[in-house]
Amino acid sequence: MTNGYEVASKEVVPAARLAIAKTLKERYNMTESSIADILGVAQAAVSKYVNDKCSASVEEMYKKIDRAKIDAYIDRIAKGDQAKLKQCICSICFVLNKFDCKFSTLSGSSN
Repeated sequence: MTNGYEVASKEVVPAARLAIAKTLKERYNMTESSIADILGVAQAAVSKYVNDKCSASVEEMYKKIDRAKIDAYIDRIAKGDQAKLKQCICSICFVLNKFDCKFSTLSGSSN
């Protein structure tokens, strides 16, 4: 049986990154390299995100994300605000995973 941490690391966090990457690409026309720098992942990961090459489980989680959750943070994320990136991912994880991980006090935070 998987626990909330496993679901978060394998499905929810990648789905959140997928949603953020797509939003940064669409709204700000950012390069994959720039998005990778912001997300702290390899450019190849961003390429998978923006070209719909993720696993089915990540895609399913992505479809459940409320885009308004991302919009509350995206302008600051686009400027490289790592605190807002973490808050956004924690917020999405808290809602999708229904799991308050206790590693972060950010999960209930908004802007």
